[in-house]
Amino acid sequence: MEAGHRSDPYREVGQPAQPTVCPDCGATVHGGRWTWQPAETGAKTHRCPACRRIHDRVPAGELTLKGPFLAAHDEEILQLLHHTEARFRDEHPLERRMTLQRDPDHGRMVVTFTGTHITHGVAAALLDAFGGTMAADWPEGGAPLRVRWSR
Repeated sequence: MEAGHRSDPYREVGQPAQPTVCPDCGATVHGGRWTWQPAETGAKTHRCPACRRIHDRVPAGELTLKGPFLAAHDEEILQLLHHTEARFRDEHPLERRMTLQRDPDHGRMVVTFTGTHITHGVAAALLDAFGGTMAADWPEGGAPLRVRWSR
């Protein structure tokens, strides 16, 4: 089991009844998983774990980007971030970007996510595309995954 999952308060115990639709994002439960399939007639409403995190402002992951390369290639980095985030979100409804905060005065950007896989995946995509260094702290107890990328 991946670190942090055992005591993650946003990880659902059991499966929501089917059919179920998230009233916030429209994700639905099909075959025991959250998907982007259309909601069935008469579906019950239940906020998905990703929307609960967004509502509560409790990210599962935080990616900090910094270094002089960030300022010089801001738009390219943002394009890669958006493309990678869209790919994860399309395949896994519970893996989404929450916030993106830019701090150009300090050459830094902080992005938060609803899942650990997308957090690590975006950082890995940055590393593959632009090089640099990446470090990740995999915490226990439901604390957010913190990843740092710099170049």
